[in-house]
Amino acid sequence: MSSTAVGSMTDQILAEIENGLAHQRHKWAAQCQAHGLSMTHFHVLAVLEADGPTPMSRLADQLGVAFSNLTGIIGRMEERGIVERVHDDDDRRVVLAQLTPFGRGVVQKVEATRLEHMRQLVGALTPDEQHAVLGALRTLTSAHGRLHARDHAQQPYDTNYEEHFHS
Repeated sequence: MSSTAVGSMTDQILAEIENGLAHQRHKWAAQCQAHGLSMTHFHVLAVLEADGPTPMSRLADQLGVAFSNLTGIIGRMEERGIVERVHDDDDRRVVLAQLTPFGRGVVQKVEATRLEHMRQLVGALTPDEQHAVLGALRTLTSAHGRLHARDHAQQPYDTNYEEHFHS
């Protein structure tokens, strides 16, 4: 296959992935809106669900927002009872953001709705289409693993790698 054909195929694959992701973002945004959340709020909830109580400075870095902006975001979320700020037991100077039980419930509801939508989508495929999609996704997952391993091997050793970069 020529490099032009490969490039064209790559562009077609990327276009299809982007199209699918755009539909997912639209559905996700609608779910967030149904629960009175902005996408930024839900991103905060997702990070806190995955990482647990997180120092505000690290959370700002993970979200790519200024600390002062995060303070306002967390303040509004705290007023709604979905997150809370607490002091770190080991270092009282450190302020952690964490989910409240209500916030955890919101994440679970949005996730359950998202998974149900994905089940319906996959269920609309024929068995042959499901097998084809599964094979393609496994191939992409394998390629991602190879690419991640190669990139990780090329980077200098960083003891805080996982703290800064999640794949």
